[in-house]
Amino acid sequence: MAARRLVPSAALSLVLFPAVAGCPGQEPPPPPAAAPASAAVSGSSRTASSGPAASARPAGGKLGQGAIAGVVKFTGAAPKMPPPKKRKEVEFCKDKDVPFNAVLVRKGKLRDVLVRIVEGIDGTYEPGAPAQVDQKDCMYSPRVLPVLPGQQVVIHNSDPTLHNVNAASDGNVLFNQAQPKGAKPLVKSFDEPGFQLLRCDIHTWMRTFIVVTSHPFAAVSGEDGAYRIERVPDGKYAVEAWHSHYGRKQATAQIAAGAAVAIDFAYDGTEPEPPENRGELADLW
Repeated sequence: MAARRLVPSAALSLVLFPAVAGCPGQEPPPPPAAAPASAAVSGSSRTASSGPAASARPAGGKLGQGAIAGVVKFTGAAPKMPPPKKRKEVEFCKDKDVPFNAVLVRKGKLRDVLVRIVEGIDGTYEPGAPAQVDQKDCMYSPRVLPVLPGQQVVIHNSDPTLHNVNAASDGNVLFNQAQPKGAKPLVKSFDEPGFQLLRCDIHTWMRTFIVVTSHPFAAVSGEDGAYRIERVPDGKYAVEAWHSHYGRKQATAQIAAGAAVAIDFAYDGTEPEPPENRGELADLW
């Protein structure tokens, strides 16, 4: 059946209540040779990820044969993202001329937009493979990571320098741990839906967003702006796009007989910052 294209509507507001549970003393699994879809590590060639549905297991919920896929467009003038000025003050980081990653636009397509179902999913789901976060070249990757409640998040330090992982939700510190070079990965999990911001207090421009969603139907747009949510059951859904600098867009999707539905989103650069990430670009340059 041919994909049916829908037009996003106005922004959708959510109230999320996050919590965290660490995994002290737990031996972390080794990093995979290639990151799975639910743990895609950002890179210059990364395209659409299919999100945590790739390895989730239903526990009262269900998986289907449908899909929601599309492209996130950027119609405005793309802002410049030079390396933050503070990189030049740090011994290891100053040797890496790495552009900032808050707004990445290529050929009119916007990267690192989380797209997920926010209404219409019933039941519960158990997480599958651990998700991976890395600190490399004094940047976190991926920029945005959807996970399920209780899913392991393995945090690596690939840099030959000290980082620290400061995790906060709604301004409350969840944990703050140093991670020297060569240290074992940290293994954490988050119990309740919500936005968790990971930062490095040493290299203050570094941040990533872990978004805990009660079901696995979420994905993040790649360099080409594409995203794809797999294994969606038949039904009618509210779908949300979220960008860390430009906030939310909303659309609806109706999936029947395991069909694929196409939904494109568009940002123009005039959208206000979302409450989860205000003031990030202040004093960077």
